Amino acid sequence: MTNEELLKIIKQAAKDGVTSFDLRNKRLTELPPEIGQLTQLTNLNLYNNQLTVLPPEIGQLTNLKILNLGGDWRDHNQLTELPPEIGQLTQLTELYLFENQLTTLPPEIGQLTQLTLLNLVSNQLTALPPEIGQLTQLTEL
Repeated sequence: MTNEELLKIIKQAAKDGVTSFDLRNKRLTELPPEIGQLTQLTNLNLYNNQLTVLPPEIGQLTNLKILNLGGDWRDHNQLTELPPEIGQLTQLTELYLFENQLTTLPPEIGQLTQLTLLNLVSNQLTALPPEIGQLTQLTEL
């Protein structure tokens, strides 16, 4: 999917007030800042792309409940870090980060107090931040 095509889809989705947005398997290498316009989203699926960073505007999606940034072993995102703005997604209940290249998690992860599921399988993490202890609703790690 080209950036131009993606921008067109985002613009239309924002206009329509879309709550679920499926961009899995689109070979996206970047997510444009305009993603922040989708403020009604409750579910964003970015599974199996080639993303290396997330724009800070991801923090504007404050209604998100499910964010899937995972992938399979052959074709997956390559995130090495999460922006601090991830902490603004306080309604998140499920965060899928498996099969990335994360080496650390930002302290702001502790602000996601509604999380019940945090999937970090197959990353490069050697430790978790102490703020992970603030995720008292977490039932699956």
